[in-house]
Amino acid sequence: MSRSEGRFPGWQRRLPLVIAVIVGTLVWKGGFGVFATTREVTWRLNVPYADVRRVELQIWREEQLLRREERRFPNGVSEELRQEVVLRKGPHRALAQVWLRDAAEPRVFSRSFDPDTNESLVLEPTP
Repeated sequence: MSRSEGRFPGWQRRLPLVIAVIVGTLVWKGGFGVFATTREVTWRLNVPYADVRRVELQIWREEQLLRREERRFPNGVSEELRQEVVLRKGPHRALAQVWLRDAAEPRVFSRSFDPDTNESLVLEPTP
């Protein structure tokens, strides 16, 4: 038995594959927050959902708007408000403007958050 075959034969051939799998997993899962990944954000707002007629949802990182979405609800919100957003670790701000049934001006909700390495986030902004 030669020295290169040792106690673990063939490990040297498998080493590049093992390294590729580890690096691929890190990139796929966001590299512990270093890389941006798609995350599901669920918005929970402290308003009567039946009275909501329109919402504008925004996600900011510093002064950069990452995602803005406007939705209309003629009969009120009947499901959770969710968004798919590409985020990375670091400080972010969630901003929601909510127009209720007869209100001319929206109610504004805001919250700072750090997505860390979570795949899904539940945001409960406050007025």
